Amino acid sequence: MTRITVPGRPVPKGRPRLGMNGRKAYVYTPPKTKEYEKQVGWVAKCAGCKPLNGPLAVKLHLFIRGRSGDVDNYCKSVLDGLTGVAYEDDDQVVELVVRKHKVKRKEEERVEIEIREAG
Repeated sequence: MTRITVPGRPVPKGRPRLGMNGRKAYVYTPPKTKEYEKQVGWVAKCAGCKPLNGPLAVKLHLFIRGRSGDVDNYCKSVLDGLTGVAYEDDDQVVELVVRKHKVKRKEEERVEIEIREAG
């Protein structure tokens, strides 16, 4: 089993944005989401995470202060950040358990991640 703690406030996956380059339209991920996904991947790499094969089970504990969004949007940004680091593709995740915890102080905000082979 792999355990990772990502410090700081979790960032929910932002809706894709539409941009224009001259007459061409393109879709992009909001910068705040993209930065958080990079942070998740970096923390996982620093924790010695290597890509696992086969079906996986993931547990997420979200520690958030104040108002927060839907848990599914937080899951998307964390799972996307782990792609290529903890597994090749997030479609390997066949079991997902998520719990949101309220905390009182900003310093307590984080995401605790557990990844194991599904069985």
